[in-house]
Amino acid sequence: MNWVESTVGEYCPFVYGKSLPKAKRNEGNRPVYGSNGQVDYHDEYYVQGPGIIIGRKGSVGAIHLSEEPFWPIDTTFYVIKESIGELWFTYYLLKSLGLEGMNSDSAVPGLNRDNAHALPIRIPEHATDREQLGNELALFDRKISLNTQTNQTLEAMAQAIFKSWFVDFDPVKAKMQGKQPEGMDADTAALFPDKLVESELGLIPEGWEASLMGEHFNITMGQSPKGETYNERGEGIAFFQGRRDFGFRYPSVRVYTTDPKRFAKSGDTLISVRAPVGDKNMAAIDCCIGRGIAAIRHKSNSRSFTYAFMSHVEKNLDDSGSSGTVFSSINQKELKKVSFVAPPQELIEAFHKTVDPIDQNVEALSGEIESLSLLRDTLLPKLLSGELPLEQAEKLAEVS
Repeated sequence: MNWVESTVGEYCPFVYGKSLPKAKRNEGNRPVYGSNGQVDYHDEYYVQGPGIIIGRKGSVGAIHLSEEPFWPIDTTFYVIKESIGELWFTYYLLKSLGLEGMNSDSAVPGLNRDNAHALPIRIPEHATDREQLGNELALFDRKISLNTQTNQTLEAMAQAIFKSWFVDFDPVKAKMQGKQPEGMDADTAALFPDKLVESELGLIPEGWEASLMGEHFNITMGQSPKGETYNERGEGIAFFQGRRDFGFRYPSVRVYTTDPKRFAKSGDTLISVRAPVGDKNMAAIDCCIGRGIAAIRHKSNSRSFTYAFMSHVEKNLDDSGSSGTVFSSINQKELKKVSFVAPPQELIEAFHKTVDPIDQNVEALSGEIESLSLLRDTLLPKLLSGELPLEQAEKLAEVS
């Protein structure tokens, strides 16, 4: 593969996006992109696509890719290429250039097109080589995207089961009508009563309890160690300060501390206790938690019930319920007072038996996403510089 010198402007000139005020957007299925990524849909497209969207104002230098026709608004630039393979190559190339650090000196930070165009680059001389390289790198992101979509589906399944059992009381209502609860074996169905009774929380299944979180969950509030104990070298224990570390299900380790104060155990549900209150993740490892996080676990030790429960109530934690005022933070006392309908222990165990295999799949796919991302990010600079032959990268990708 022969590599040649070029510039961004020569190889992939940036084109200005087109204004599309929100008031003029009509309902449709064409994605609208701003500097932060997709922001809306419209019934028309401005760029036939596929194409790359670059943040010009706001999230300067952010790079997004659309494989379908799209509308890039006027806070963006866009780039198009004839083949999807070469477009993927260009996408990774642009992400490697540090465009996010090229803010202009104006009052509103922006990316100067002339400055970006002047950046020197090295690219494979032939388009077929660029296509092949782009297609190989895209395999990683496509697999990551597929795993992410699968995880979203699995999470929705677990939430649907929780809502059906513990919020809507569907099995109870079915039995009240003399029906067998759908999708449930006889042993599990037998655990549900066939009657709803009045309580301070409204109608609830007979034998269940109108209760408070503090009666059924262990809650550990985080406490931040001294700043001088932080490091990124892996010394000590992983430390999560707040929601900035959160991912889809598990937080990413950025910082460690050699003087931990408060701990969360693997499987604990972590929630943000500072604005925005209620965002959640699950601890994949034993870790230290800072003052922006609380660790929660049901006293049955069911990680699946805890996570599903917090997923259900998280949207209610950002207001006080009675006054409607927004919490800038929430403390242990307030968390313990959150009301809910507590099912019997045997139903929590049945839920765990049903949902924990789903959570195990999410855990496995999340680990694969992390491994694929690490391998992609390791290979990327070597492939884009020509240091690593494509054939060797293909073998590494097959092993993964």
